[in-house]
Parts: sequence; structure tokens; C-alpha cells
Amino acid sequence: MGEKSGLKAMMPSKKEIGFMVIEGFGLFLTVTGMVGITFILGPLNHVLKDLEYTLLFDNTASAFFLCFGFCVIGGALDFVAKTALKSIEKQKAL
Repeated sequence: MGEKSGLKAMMPSKKEIGFMVIEGFGLFLTVTGMVGITFILGPLNHVLKDLEYTLLFDNTASAFFLCFGFCVIGGALDFVAKTALKSIEKQKAL
């Protein structure tokens, strides 16, 4: 009676959906940090000068470390969520 049938069998559980959301947010933070780094230091630096865009911080180093922090936190969230999803899949297989 505990088995799901039909469309319900393909739907992930609430835990899996939650970890998928965390994984997506981690990926978002990682990409945001990388884009920020390219705006600050990389090839897109001239875009900031053309648009007269002001940085959140006056110092380039602090803005870089903020973006780098986004990358690290996003990568950690992504890693934890993927690990949790793999463990849930292993529990389902048993």
C-alpha cells in the first residue's frame, strides 16, 4: 500500500525537491560570483567603465573577495545538495 503508482511514482519526494532547490541556488551563487569576477578583473572590465557603473565597494580587492566568497559558498551548497541527493537515491535503491 506504500508503493506509488502511475504519475506519483515518477515524482520526487519533498526532501529531494528541497535539495534540488538548494543545488540550484548554489549554482546560481557560483555563476553570479564568476560573472562578478569577470566584471571586476577580467575581460568584461571595460563594460563597467563604459556604463559608468560604480562598484559596491570602492576597493577592487574587497569586491573581488565578495564575488570569490559567492563562488565558494555556492560551490559548497551545490556539493552538499548533490551528496544528499545521492544518499537519498542509495536509500531508495535498498
